[in-house]
Amino acid sequence: MPRLRARIAICVVVLSLIGGGIAMANDVGFSGFVGLGISYTPVPPTSYNIGADLVLAFDVSGFSFASETGFDLVGFQSQRVILGVDLGAVQISEEILFDPYFGWNEVSVDLAIAGVNIGVDFILANIGSVQTPTYSMGAVIELSSGIVCGFSISSLTGFGAIDLVNVLGGIEAPFSYELLTLFNHLDTLCALPLDLDVTIVPNFYFEAELVRLEADFMGLLASNTTWFDYMGLSRMLFELGYRFEDPSLSFLATMGLGGSFVITDIAFIVDLQVDVVRFTSHTWFEENPLPAPIPIVFSGQGFAVSFELCGVSITTETGFDGSLLFAQQLIGIEATFDPVSFMSLTTFDATGFAGQCIYADVVFCGVKLYTKAEFDFSGINLVTFGFDFSFGS
Repeated sequence: MPRLRARIAICVVVLSLIGGGIAMANDVGFSGFVGLGISYTPVPPTSYNIGADLVLAFDVSGFSFASETGFDLVGFQSQRVILGVDLGAVQISEEILFDPYFGWNEVSVDLAIAGVNIGVDFILANIGSVQTPTYSMGAVIELSSGIVCGFSISSLTGFGAIDLVNVLGGIEAPFSYELLTLFNHLDTLCALPLDLDVTIVPNFYFEAELVRLEADFMGLLASNTTWFDYMGLSRMLFELGYRFEDPSLSFLATMGLGGSFVITDIAFIVDLQVDVVRFTSHTWFEENPLPAPIPIVFSGQGFAVSFELCGVSITTETGFDGSLLFAQQLIGIEATFDPVSFMSLTTFDATGFAGQCIYADVVFCGVKLYTKAEFDFSGINLVTFGFDFSFGS
């Protein structure tokens, strides 16, 4: 505890110095961000852990810097530093991670010429353990272009790197992700943002290729994502649907194929929005692992509904498993009454109440104070409180 208090005191001093220089910062024209979060996590059976995350960032004249440092009662836990330079058509950035020992160093160069985007990421990663570090190199080459009339193409090539879809935000099916906004919103409502990175593997050889074609033209929705590995074709995913404008109604069907052109999954999505009410239905089938005349079987069904009532947004999701039995229920409630915002996410499963997450924040004078608590039948799982402060142009 004394060490943690000392660190927090140091953070307060740093923030005070930063606050004292805000007027000067505005004069020279740069923006900045300061965030400090303190978390309490129980450690069964009778202990607990307290952590602190300090985020500092600024942007001035095309140069950006961001730092995120994590501590707990044991001591230093992680440090992430991101540097970026914007030269107009060329952007260069570097990300370094210690967790708590060196784990990742990525240098990225992105170039935009005549509507064509070219990106190269060079990565040095520790793929071993703390006791036996093992360093390996990887590289990802990205080519993308938004052609005309809603058509676009993206190509990712990995040398010593796999899981290339993480470069695209982990989104395997772009239009499905768009139509399943309500499901995705509830999944991330009380969760920390995912740290999506490619996976570095031993040796610097060709490992993977991902090619994506998208078309959104005159209401038609279509896409194809194809994965290759060093042995050839490994997977394909197709999307085909249509979007009506008034009322907003979309239909979409997806189909996945394995490397041997065997159907692995099929899904159907219906998304309807009328005024402040939105309804989404998601039905999916998966490959039957047992020898059977039917290659795929029903695997699940989900319904999501969102509506607003007196300034309060309510989103619910109901899921059923492959036997059409109740699997889960999520209820999200969000409201903003300046300067206060509130969020609640309640989870039920087949046995009943499964968990609750509550978040609230208040904003005044450019400072946001927030707190979040997560608990279930066993008690409190996490309590977090802190502040965010942005300043500058």
